[in-house]
Amino acid sequence: MKTDKYRRLLSCCPSLLDAADKTANDMNEDLQNNIPAQVTAYVTAPVLFCYVSYILDSAKKNNINRIFFLSRDGYILKQIADIIIERKKLKIQTSYLYVSRYSLRNALYYKCETAEDFENAGLFTGYTLKSAKNFLKRAGLDNRQRAEVYEKIGFFEDENKDLRDSEYSAFCEKIKNDSALLYKIKNNSENNYHNIMKYFEQSGLFEKGKIAVVDSGWMGTVQKTLTALVKERTDDNIIGYYFGLYRREDDNYKAFLFDVTDAYKYVPTFCNNLFECFCSAPHGMTTGYRECDGKIIPVLSDANAEMVKMAEIQTKTAVGFTEYACENENYTPICKMRDISARLLKALMYKPDKQEAEILGAFPFSDDVTEAKIQRLAGNCKGSISNILLPVRIIRKKKGKSIYPDKYIYWLYGSIVLTGCKPAWVYRLSVREWERLRLLRERRKLCR
Repeated sequence: MKTDKYRRLLSCCPSLLDAADKTANDMNEDLQNNIPAQVTAYVTAPVLFCYVSYILDSAKKNNINRIFFLSRDGYILKQIADIIIERKKLKIQTSYLYVSRYSLRNALYYKCETAEDFENAGLFTGYTLKSAKNFLKRAGLDNRQRAEVYEKIGFFEDENKDLRDSEYSAFCEKIKNDSALLYKIKNNSENNYHNIMKYFEQSGLFEKGKIAVVDSGWMGTVQKTLTALVKERTDDNIIGYYFGLYRREDDNYKAFLFDVTDAYKYVPTFCNNLFECFCSAPHGMTTGYRECDGKIIPVLSDANAEMVKMAEIQTKTAVGFTEYACENENYTPICKMRDISARLLKALMYKPDKQEAEILGAFPFSDDVTEAKIQRLAGNCKGSISNILLPVRIIRKKKGKSIYPDKYIYWLYGSIVLTGCKPAWVYRLSVREWERLRLLRERRKLCR
């Protein structure tokens, strides 16, 4: 691990360096040799501390007195925020809201009337595992109901088969054109809708006053769905705080490090997926809500044991760091915090050493809303790693072929190290330039 490198980067802010050193020295012998704990002390905790400091500073300026940290990325962020609020005696109340894209969408379907409404609610998008079973399961249909749908639309293939893009599009079109099926999906979500609205009321989401939600990033889809659900019950717009955004920042969507206008400066050496792992929670995904003893409680999926272990180590370390950081009353400008955060993350995410790549690459990860398929962030991609070389990518893109390795695609810079690519800088440069060009295109498209 590159501890000396991180210490040099933190040295421009002595209070953060002091907090990191004290946190690392406080660890027992096991944690002193634990890479996730050490990375948290010198990289993750300082970065998340800066992010939360920005949120609280902005909330104070905008007279926001209630902040909802969204599960699961908000778990560690709330722990940090509560310490800062207590130490600085801020008049801000925090809550932890159990939600997920899956649980919110399954409630929003009840408000849908047309195929376009369902499309806007996310029924047909945001899923990487494109099987017929996964599609209909997330629509709330059980085994019997799925069998009825297959017979009606003439689908006789294996429901577990991962469909090609063209096959998936054709399948979605059949669903969109079946008004009876869409009505069934709407009715299936009625109980989800009523339970989630009771849960929101119970959580204080409908109380008067300006409120904000906090998440890691990156498009604000959870905030958008949440707003669609509660807009008739709230007077003010919900403000969202994000570490980074792939959309333009505005009055309702606020970003700490980047938005689409300057993402090309930061994201080519950044990894959203690894950042989300830094914000892990020791519990599973919210899949719905149920009534228990007169209260509505969240229903959670089983938590990944390895993720729980990592989350507990990271949270404990981040809490210790925050307590030390709050001992220093010197004010650090947000712009300086932003610069330190960017430098720390680039040093870790873009150029990990072998030890960092092995340990952090083992994080279990899924980018599918249903989390139906989980694999590690990074690993040995063998020969298929050549797919990420810039000239190869351009050719494969033109031919409609995959521009990624066969597996371990979620942290490419980690996979470059673990595959033993030589020279590594050529592979890193290929990924970085591809991302930079892609983001410049997105910037031009969204900022016209």
